[in-house]
Amino acid sequence: MPRRYHAGNCSSCRQARLFLFRNLVTDDIYAHREECEWGYLTPAEIETKGGFLTLLEEFDADYAGSDAISRSVWANYKVVAVDDQDET
Repeated sequence: MPRRYHAGNCSSCRQARLFLFRNLVTDDIYAHREECEWGYLTPAEIETKGGFLTLLEEFDADYAGSDAISRSVWANYKVVAVDDQDET
């Protein structure tokens, strides 16, 4: 399994982590909460509870890698690799 990165908790549902994904059509990196299906294109959208409902968008995505994250708006935001913390 590829290494997964997250950028904090979902500001919409407040239930779990926002994993970083790469839109395979546009190459945009966005934070996504798989359970409630909210997505955030920038860290500012998380803070302002902006974002978009990913179910209304038509594109394929995959977990974002560290190289792609480092070249995105998420580069200076606190991003944590799942493997780097205890999953208990």
